[in-house]
Amino acid sequence: MTEDSQRNPDSTFLQGLFGLKDEVAVIVGGAGRIGRALCQALASAGANIAIVDMNGASAEQLATEINASGGENRAWAIPRDVSKADELADAVADVQRACGPPSILINSAQFRGTGFYSSSPENDQTEAWRQVIDVNLTAVFHTCQAFGKKMIENGQGKIINLASTYGVVSPDPRVYGDSGVNSPPAYGASKAAVIQLTRYLAVHWREHNIRVNCLVPGGVFDNQGDEFVREYERRTPLGRMAKAEDYQGAVLFMASSASDYMTGAAVTVDGGWTAW
Repeated sequence: MTEDSQRNPDSTFLQGLFGLKDEVAVIVGGAGRIGRALCQALASAGANIAIVDMNGASAEQLATEINASGGENRAWAIPRDVSKADELADAVADVQRACGPPSILINSAQFRGTGFYSSSPENDQTEAWRQVIDVNLTAVFHTCQAFGKKMIENGQGKIINLASTYGVVSPDPRVYGDSGVNSPPAYGASKAAVIQLTRYLAVHWREHNIRVNCLVPGGVFDNQGDEFVREYERRTPLGRMAKAEDYQGAVLFMASSASDYMTGAAVTVDGGWTAW
């Protein structure tokens, strides 16, 4: 490799690996903290973006920002709650009508529920458990089903589900100090199940040319309390909490041709949190 080629990487090669021109990417929870960064990354790679989110105003604002960026791609706000069967059906129809056949699905919505504010699992309430499982697992499965059927009809697709390090290891209660706050048991259980669901769909949809992978993110800084941030960063080998943008590269990899030989994988991006 010459010195000039090292300074000037082959843009055609990189575009072939990571470019998403003419792809239709559906990001559920796309107006959220991580979802917003993922929408921006996929739009920059050339994909058309369907922002499916309960928060219609935030989805509209993000769509406007992406459309004003000057690229050839378009973004649409799809204000729907996919945990409700009728709204999920409407979301699929809305995406098909506005954007065309979906080729990428990212499930980035999450819900911790009221149980997040209890540090005692023996006192966790059944209704709090049910709410978290309904949103973080059941809705993810139903969304994969609904958009997966369209991908099967079109003969190809890529699905990326977002889990959590708390689906791999237990939350460390020490990072919460004396706050009385802890991550609820349903959250970790739902995220562990998402990893297994990802593997299941990857195997069963292999003949339909649908790849299904999973991102396992660590904690994102969002103006949490000083004690929590300090303890979390001390517990993390890279010494800081994540930024939402830290997940753009991994998701772009999984959504693009760069990962054509990967399915059923759980890609951990957590600053080393689960390395010890």
